[in-house]
Amino acid sequence: MPWIVSREIVKLLKVGGHCFVETHFAFSSHERPWHFFHFTDMGLRVLFPAAMGMECIDACMSNPIVGRFMKQSARYLRNTRVSHMFGFSEYLGKKVAEVDSFAWSTLRLTDVVGDLKYPAPRQA
Repeated sequence: MPWIVSREIVKLLKVGGHCFVETHFAFSSHERPWHFFHFTDMGLRVLFPAAMGMECIDACMSNPIVGRFMKQSARYLRNTRVSHMFGFSEYLGKKVAEVDSFAWSTLRLTDVVGDLKYPAPRQA
């Protein structure tokens, strides 16, 4: 439950303190920015929202990987190249405010993802 861990990290920080999280990723990024809990850079941003008193200094994906599906994969995928994979996700944030009454249940979706939206469907 990374949302519990992130809250505990923020509780330990003093205002002005910094938090750096580096975690595994090792999977093609997809459904961005809505793919939260495979530890994408967007997922780490969501775990440390402004409503929790955090300011995101930077978040990124690092160590690009190129791979191929193995011979044990489904026949139609075998040897198919897989790109846009990364080894790690990182988040650097700063605690800018003390928030005693934070609760995930009180947040709206826009509180954690801003005004990001899926692109409108293409017209045929």
